[in-house]
Amino acid sequence: MAQGGHAPMKFSGKATIEVGGNTVSTLESDTVMYSGSDVTLPAMHYGSFVIPSFTIHGAQFSMDMSTMTVTFPEQTFTETITVDGVEKTITGTSLSGTYAHDAYNTFKLKAVFKYGNMPMALTYDIVAYYIKDYTDKLDVSIGGMFNYTAAGVTYSVRTYPENGNTLLDVTVPSYELSGTPLGELTVGGYTIKGLAMDNEKGGYYRNYAADGLTIHFKSVKDGVTGMDGDYAMSQGDNNMLLVYEGKKIKVTNAFHPGAMPMQITSQFPGVGEVAAVEAVKTAGQNDVPAYNLGGQRTTAGYKGIVIKGGKKFILR
Repeated sequence: MAQGGHAPMKFSGKATIEVGGNTVSTLESDTVMYSGSDVTLPAMHYGSFVIPSFTIHGAQFSMDMSTMTVTFPEQTFTETITVDGVEKTITGTSLSGTYAHDAYNTFKLKAVFKYGNMPMALTYDIVAYYIKDYTDKLDVSIGGMFNYTAAGVTYSVRTYPENGNTLLDVTVPSYELSGTPLGELTVGGYTIKGLAMDNEKGGYYRNYAADGLTIHFKSVKDGVTGMDGDYAMSQGDNNMLLVYEGKKIKVTNAFHPGAMPMQITSQFPGVGEVAAVEAVKTAGQNDVPAYNLGGQRTTAGYKGIVIKGGKKFILR
């Protein structure tokens, strides 16, 4: 099935790698990509051996319209990738999994395969949860005296279950601030993990002062680079609060980088893409939007199976 009109969805979660029936690696946070019938596995490392990232194309699947669950039945696969100018064959003896539109948009996948001349098959098994991107402006205040705005900043949020609770991981990207006393300033690049619901604060909250996080700072003034390095967050009041407002989020992040005497506070309102299939409006068929089986809205020229007006169609 041809793919087009949307970017792959990203999922992250715990993965295990087995070789010869023995677990050789357990990864608390690994990432897979999914787009229709294509699944991209990450690079896999165990010992000194590395299997590059590769995509399984055209995987067979079915969809339960009542639960909006995509199922990959047990199947084989073969892919060829080029590594350092040499073609390597990936022979998959088993692929199975599901993508469920549940509260966490859970993606489960198990792949058994040999890479090149491997004498034994490798099993990659992952339970991952959708990473949702929100893009908007970011308002930043330094010590309440200096205020700046960065445009087009994208926060990534992963929602997942743990010990009966719902937790969030929030990735703060690097962003640029212009006109600061230090010149052009680049800040960010870290992930705050394990935000939990705090009813008193009205959202998902975490004080991450003791998490051992670092933040990258780079300053360029009059063409001269000043700071350019990773600085530990101080042990002061570093915290984040994320509040859902319909399809939007509001993130307040207050932190003290390095030995900086003033607190930096950023405010982020973000609009996110919808992972699950949205309810379509009642209208003429030509006015109803179409969605792929990953739940993303398609654009003109898309080919493959789509959901339109609650019904399934094949676009060729």
